[in-house]
Amino acid sequence: MDYELLVDPRIEDGKSLIAELTKAKFDVAVAVWVKTRDEGLWFLYIGSESLGSMPVAAAYQAAYTAFRKIQKPRIEFTQIKLVEPSDPVAVEAMEIRDRYPARLPTRFREPTFGGLPIYEAYIYPRQAGPMSANEVVQTVAGLMNRTGTLAPSLITLRDGSQIQAVPVGIQMDSPGVIQIVLHDLGANTNRSISANDVASIL
Repeated sequence: MDYELLVDPRIEDGKSLIAELTKAKFDVAVAVWVKTRDEGLWFLYIGSESLGSMPVAAAYQAAYTAFRKIQKPRIEFTQIKLVEPSDPVAVEAMEIRDRYPARLPTRFREPTFGGLPIYEAYIYPRQAGPMSANEVVQTVAGLMNRTGTLAPSLITLRDGSQIQAVPVGIQMDSPGVIQIVLHDLGANTNRSISANDVASIL
């Protein structure tokens, strides 16, 4: 497995879609990009409990509504596959993702994934519930320790606001109060945010 986070339009659009689905209360148990050997194409598998509570057509309609909210998407809706969490691809993605305490994306390069012959896979971090302050710090530390060019992360705060930013530092203001330092791409400046105020990092 490879933990280097690469800049890729697919990854960014996938982040945006997951965020929109989450806002719409559409369950996202796991999300993983898979490049299949048979077709040589990338597909975004989204494992969702929502498939058990609504018809498949309604689930795809909900996903399409979320997809249309992405600004200038660089992926096609036909690349999205909704599956139940019991699907072998979803099961393997969750097993790999949940081995580590921080919520970090994972690149996976093995011959097969969930029974599919593949070239590689990219697994998004767990999104169930708000992150704890400890998970925030571990995730930021993991991102900062990676080599190569880091893609910006989508930071969602507990008040619901979101920031596209690159984590650049961790600092202790006082005992028990940890701040993460982010380079805010929108404002093109660094800002410090309490780890307790962060709900998720994508």
